[in-house]
Parts: sequence; structure tokens; C-alpha cells
Amino acid sequence: MPSAGSFLRLGDGVFIKHLEFPAVYNTVTDDVYEVDPDGFEELSRCDGTLASSASVFPREFLDFCLEERVLVAEPEPRPREVRIGRNEVPSLRYLMVELTDRCNLKCLHCYLGESGGEDIRIETVADVLDEFELMGGLRLVVTGGEPLVYPGFDTVNELVRGRAFRAILVTNGTLIDDGLAARLNFHEVQVSLDGMEEGHDFIRGTGSFRSSLDGIASLRRAGADVSIATMIHSRNLGELDALEELATDIGAVSWTLDVPCEAGRLSANAGRLLPDLELAAEQLERAFGSEQHEPSGDWACGAHLAFLKANGTLAKCGFFDDWSGGLVAGGLREAWLRMPRLRLSDLDCDCEFLSECGGGCRFRARSSSGRTGPDPLKCLQFGVGEHSN
Repeated sequence: MPSAGSFLRLGDGVFIKHLEFPAVYNTVTDDVYEVDPDGFEELSRCDGTLASSASVFPREFLDFCLEERVLVAEPEPRPREVRIGRNEVPSLRYLMVELTDRCNLKCLHCYLGESGGEDIRIETVADVLDEFELMGGLRLVVTGGEPLVYPGFDTVNELVRGRAFRAILVTNGTLIDDGLAARLNFHEVQVSLDGMEEGHDFIRGTGSFRSSLDGIASLRRAGADVSIATMIHSRNLGELDALEELATDIGAVSWTLDVPCEAGRLSANAGRLLPDLELAAEQLERAFGSEQHEPSGDWACGAHLAFLKANGTLAKCGFFDDWSGGLVAGGLREAWLRMPRLRLSDLDCDCEFLSECGGGCRFRARSSSGRTGPDPLKCLQFGVGEHSN
């Protein structure tokens, strides 16, 4: 218990939000805590000036909050603003922002294909980040193309500082050196490693694996949280044991794995790059550390996820142009509310695991059997349907 003369303050990087439920979010640890309305109301008073003797927290709850660093007890008043994010249902928790469709590499599996060199307006980024914060968003994922080639990246790096959401930079890592790593204001940097040297360089270009590892080394020296993202392809299936060991050795906070969808440059390289789906599905269980964008209630396909394209369109994900809420010029919240949605009951799936898998990827499903059909990769992963035979 805090001393009688102490003052309660939300921990650094801790914010309170109305999602589908009252919640507390720690941007540093990426932990979400559901709280009851009374606890939420009392937490909103913890601005560093609330004397512990004046709080009405139950002792057990207060001890938990102090142990988890949701709250800190200060010996004297230390004021901070308490911002409450208020979201929609379903809530927009994860927002991906494509700064540019340009890149310094020409990966064989890139879904963007031969892009036209489009950059998002920096004013759009600033407005969207402000509104995402007001909406109680949890994670902002800055991506591309390669976001580090975006002309306004330094401005974006400043815009993410001190926000009420966790900021994650997705990069191929080849442009990161010690100087840049030390300047980054992102909570986490996710680097794409699509195999060990042979498999990675096969799809990303000779020397790219070593350059990415150099970038990761710079990030680690700067003390950044590093995560790894891997696309499983035909040339790295035999390298995943070594890659898992590498991800563990570098202290990656998470390792995510997926199978590329046939789009962009992969359409011309599918025959030599797409892996056997059954073999690939077996490898997905290796992933660790990252909470998935699972469905919420009866909603399917990333119920809490949206993708802001470089042209200013808010889409369901980077693969879809026609599944969108339109331009964000009128506001992020309005575009999110306009987003067409699917329910699990809309899918042509009759499976006991449907609520767990959420119907999988709608783009992959559309390529196989239509937008409301089953995702063959998920069927294999759960061992159901014709795809699992």
C-alpha cells in the first residue's frame, strides 16, 4: 500500500480508453486491462494530484495497479493530463499507415507490385494521428513500401512522440544505422526477415539479409524493442528452425509468420515462391509474442484493424481498394464508421473453429472461393474442410 501522504498518478505511458469496455492500456508493455466502471472512474482521477488517502480504490485493486505500474505513488504532487480515448463499436484499435508505396528494394513477393511512387500528405498523417488518439486507438503501425524513404519521415517520427498509443515502425531494416536508431521515437521496430541469408536474399536481393541484421544490431544498441516478421515461401521452409533461433537470440519481442497472397510481383513469381500450403500451415504455430487481430463478437476479418493507404483511402487492409471507408479527408472516425463489414454469420463456413479463426484472410479466401468463402490456409491450420485432406 502507498503511504498516507503519497499521490496517485497513472504510470508513464499508461492511458485509459473506452473500447467495447472500459480499459487501461500500457503503451510500453502493450498490455490491455479491462476494468469495471467504478475502477475506470477512479483511475481517471489519478492525475498525480490525488492523495492516496482520498482514493476509493479497493485495496486489492490498488495493489494490483501499483504492481503492474498502471499507477505509481509519488511522494509529492506530480501532475499529468489524463486523456480518455472514446472509440466506436467495433473499436478501431490497430491502424496501419502507408507513408509511401516506394521502396529501396524490389522484393519478388511484394503485393504492391511496380508502384507509382505515391506519398501520403503529411497533413493527412498529422490529422489522422490526432484523431486516432482521441478515438482510443491502441497501436499505430507505420509502414510502406519502405517508410524510411518517405520524404517527411522525420516529421512523422516527431508526430508519434508521447502519444496515447503504441507506435510501431515496419521496415526492411537496411537503411537503419546507429544514428537513425538513436533518433527513433517509436516504441517498437518490426524488421522483415524472410529466411536466413539464402532464403531472404532470394526474394529481397543479394546482401539485403546482412544489411537487415546490421540494422537490427543498431536498434538493439539503441535499446529499441525489435520484432521480426516473416513471410513463409518455398525457399525458406528449411530455414525456419535457424530463423526461430535467431529471433530468440536477438531478443525479439515477437515473431509473426504469414504466407504471402498472390498479388503484385508475387503474381508473376507464384510458381517458384508460393509454398505448399499444408507445409506452411504447420509452421504458423512457431509465432510468439504478438497478440493477433482477432475477431470481436460476430465480426470477421480483423474487426479492429484498418489500413490508411498513401492515397488517403481507409481500407480494410493493404490488399483491398474496393473494401474501404473512402477518403479520410472528412475524418478518421467517419471513414471507420463507413467501412463495410462482414459478420462471421455472413461467411460460407460451417466450422466449430470459426469463432477462433475469425474466417482468416478475406483476400486469400476471395482468390480461392470468393470473399465469403473459407480461407484455405486457416482450414489447414485448424485441420478442417476439404483443404485439410
